[in-house]
Order: sequence, then structure tokens, then C-alpha cells
Amino acid sequence: MAVFLEEYGANEELVAFQRVSLSGGHNESWLQGMLFQHAPLIPMVEMFGQGEAFVPLCREFPLRHGVSNVFLDLLGVSPTGRLVLIECKLWRNPGARREVIAQLFEYASLMSGLTYSDLEAKLKQARGLTGENPIFKTVSAAYPDIEEASFVDSVNESLRRGDFLLAIAGDGIRSDLHALRNLLANQGGLLARLALLEIRLFRDASGRTLLVPNVPVQTELVKREVFVSDRMERPVERAEHAVPVPGQDPTAGNETRNATTVGNEARAKNKEFWEHFIAAVRFDHPDQTAPRHGGNNYVRLDLPGPVGGLVAYRTADGRTGLVVKFIGPEGREFMQGLLEDQDGLESELGLPVRFEVGDASTGSDKVAGSMVVVATQKEGANKDEEQMAWLLKYTNALVNVMRPRLAATTV
Repeated sequence: MAVFLEEYGANEELVAFQRVSLSGGHNESWLQGMLFQHAPLIPMVEMFGQGEAFVPLCREFPLRHGVSNVFLDLLGVSPTGRLVLIECKLWRNPGARREVIAQLFEYASLMSGLTYSDLEAKLKQARGLTGENPIFKTVSAAYPDIEEASFVDSVNESLRRGDFLLAIAGDGIRSDLHALRNLLANQGGLLARLALLEIRLFRDASGRTLLVPNVPVQTELVKREVFVSDRMERPVERAEHAVPVPGQDPTAGNETRNATTVGNEARAKNKEFWEHFIAAVRFDHPDQTAPRHGGNNYVRLDLPGPVGGLVAYRTADGRTGLVVKFIGPEGREFMQGLLEDQDGLESELGLPVRFEVGDASTGSDKVAGSMVVVATQKEGANKDEEQMAWLLKYTNALVNVMRPRLAATTV
């Protein structure tokens, strides 16, 4: 495959760049340096979703392991306060593929034992940083709107919970690594948020080089979550892989029914599903009002306090879940309390809960973050029945968990 730069030579022809191997004359240290010096080479949005960006903090970050040190290739942080751990690996030998997974797991485990103060001290030692709160100063230089106290709290929470954004960057992503990565994602834990990044190298006849980052879309790379727009108008999925648009027939042209007909039938089935849910759902909490249709394939429930209600949804590729959005500074404060009580929250609900922390400069009417509960995806003829049973059970359970906590914010 060739990449063409829109620059014309003497013969007014496009300049061709041919792909070359990173292994030819380059090593992992070179790749590490390029990613550290040129943060845009790390496509954080494609890897981890909207709101994420990479601010480099350190190369070869030292972590104490027993009586010796090990070194993380790249340490960075997102403006949302989540630490980013990246290992670089060129695939010269098959053993490297699984070794890098073990290394990243080890580094993430060691990192989760640090506090913000520990991290600051290590960075001062490793990079010779000086002054007060150099981590925040580094990030605020690129993102001046972030608020210091909220940023520090978010980083502390990232460390406490081991909630890191992890990536392996290399010159090629092999299928066996995909399989291992997907297995780890399904198990949850420290490596549930692992992305694979391929750096492709191209060169022209003059020796000029193009570096092209690639996050393969044909394989499930990162366990994505489902979000609802700020006004709760419709559910939007950050897809795990390429998924047909709802109502779009991938074999259009071979079928007699067109995409519009298929789409209308899908909407009708979705409406029937949610009408059944609205009629069947029962709430233990006497103040909870009935759900109402929000749009194609989701419903809304009102909740008190600084939240945008509760949304129950299904996606085009058969996923089911519940989302609560936290609104403004009060919502952020309430979400922080839930994060601190996450163990109790999950024990009470009986399911794992995920949080997405938004920009610390959130306005009074904007979404400060979200809490997501996702059902385990199942296949089979009874999928609708299983989704219905899950939604009936856990919508009521989440209302029971949330309403007493939210009541305290309205006193």
C-alpha cells in the first residue's frame, strides 16, 4: 500500500510514499522518543473515546519492583486526570507479543500503589522537574481551562482505583495479541482499558518519512461504553467495531426490501419492546415515576438531584445498559462521592459500575461525567427476553441505589 502526499514534483506528479518496516534501522527507543515528542501520533479519541488526550510526562518512568527498578516506556496523563501507560514493542520475535502484556500488567499494578504525591516525587527525580505541582503545570500549559483541585483529585482517583488508559504501540498488531487483549477486556480489572496502536512508516524516494498511526477497526480493541448526548436526546455508542447503521441492510442490492423498510421495521420492534418494558416495570421506591419513551431504542426515567435522569437503552449491535449523567459542579461533587463509595455501590447493586469523568471546567448546565452499567452480552433466540428481564431487574435496583443518595442532595 502506498500513501501519497499532495505535493507535486518537477514532473507535476504526486509524490509516492512506500511503506517500510520499522524494524529496518529503527528500535523501540526511537519509537518511544517519537511518541513522547509528538503526542498527536497517539490518537487518544480513536483509542479511548471523546474527551481523552495525551500529555506526555516521562520516558522510562521508574517503578520499584522488589529490590530493583523496572521502567515504563511512556507515562502520560489525560486532561480528565486519568494516567496513560504505554509500552512500545517491535515484533522481531513471537515471544515479545505476550511479554509486553505481562509487562504492562506489572507496571499498572505497581502504579496503582502510588499516591499523587508519590507520583510527583518520582517525576521530579526522573525528569528533574521543580516547583509546586509540576504535573498540573505541564497539563495546564496545554489545557489552560482545567481546574487544579479537580485535576489532582481525578489523578488520585485514577491511582487509587487502578483506572488507567493502557496502550501497546508497535509496528504491527498480530492476531494472537488481539485475542489475548479481548480476553483480558472481558475479564475486567487493570487491563480492561487496553488499546493497540500500530505505527506505520512510509518513505519517499528522497528519504522523507511519514509516520501514520493506525487503530485497527476490524477487531475489538477497547471495551467502549455507551453515552447519551448532553440533552439526553438519543443514545450514541462508541462502537467496538464497525457496526451497520440501525436500519441499514449490509446486503442492500441483493434484497428486495430497501433500507428504509428495514429501518422502519426495526423501529417498530424497538417501540414494541419498550412499550412492554414501560408496562411491566415495577419500582420498590414509591416516589419513582414511570419511564417514558425518549427515542428509538431507549427510555428515560426522572430522578431528583443534579443528574440528567436515568436512561435505559439497547444498541444496534445488541447491547443493553443503563446510564446516569451528572450535571454541573453539583453533579461532579455527587459523582465524586459515588466514586469514593464504589465498592459499596457495586455491592448494593450487584453489578460492576463504570464512571467517565468529564472536563473539570464543566458549566452549570453541562454534563460533568457519567455512570454506566452494562449487561453481559448474550446471543441466542431469547435475546429480547433476556434483555427485558435484565432491564426490569436492574432498572429497579439502580433506582433503589440512587434515589436515597440523591435525596441527600436536595435537602
